[in-house]
This record gives sequence, structure tokens and C-alpha cells, in this order.
Amino acid sequence: MIRLRTALLAPMVLTGALLAGCGEDEGTTVSDPAASASPSASGSESPTPSGDVASGSASGGPVEGPDCAEVWVAGETLPNGYQGCVAEGRLVKADGRYCEFGKPLITYDDRWWAVPGGRIGEAEGPLVRDRDYRAVLRKCGG
Repeated sequence: MIRLRTALLAPMVLTGALLAGCGEDEGTTVSDPAASASPSASGSESPTPSGDVASGSASGGPVEGPDCAEVWVAGETLPNGYQGCVAEGRLVKADGRYCEFGKPLITYDDRWWAVPGGRIGEAEGPLVRDRDYRAVLRKCGG
């Protein structure tokens, strides 16, 4: 009986999780780490309004990863497998939305966007007001 219940419940949970990723959420950009709150004394993660910033590694050592200023360069290619970058000693996790064509559209600092393996675009103002970003977003299906 438990196997039958699990077999019936698993597709419903998966469908719910997939549908939760859809929608018109405009809060999908990674925030500027410099504008976020300072880390707590314990060195634990401190959430930001639109992205997670970790203040250090679990061992208390320095955070490892590519420098955000080196990754997010207009016209360059966002690495496949991009998971985030480091700004001011803190890890800024990748944030974005999945597109209908199967890749995530990742944004950073309300200024940059790209799909992994694709060209990095730079907005001249806030992303939601940038004509090129909105065109990419329409192609994404969001």
C-alpha cells in the first residue's frame, strides 16, 4: 500500500515543484552584494531580498569561486554549469528562471543576464526596463 501511495504521490509532487518555478516573478535577479546587510557575527548565511549571499564557507575559511567582476562581462560567455560568483568575499548564488527551451536565464546585480554557455548581456538601467533583456525574457517564455 505504501509503494502504491508513493507511486501516486511522486508525480503530483514533481508537477507541483515544476509549476512553482513558473510565473511572473520579477524578483529573480541577484542583488548587489555591497547593498546587502552585513554578515552576522556567527558567519552564517544572511539572505538578501533577491538572492542568497553566503558570508563564508562552512569551515569559516574564505569563500571559493570565480570573481563576479571577471564572470559578468558584457559580450563574454557565461560558463556552462555556472553556480555563482564571489563579490567582496561573499558567495552570490546564481539566480534566475528556467526557460521553455530548457536552460536557465540567469541574472546578476539587476544589470546582467545570460544563459549558461551564452553571451552575457548588460542593461543600461534596471533589467525590467531594458529592451534587449525584455526581448530575451519573451523568448524565454516568462
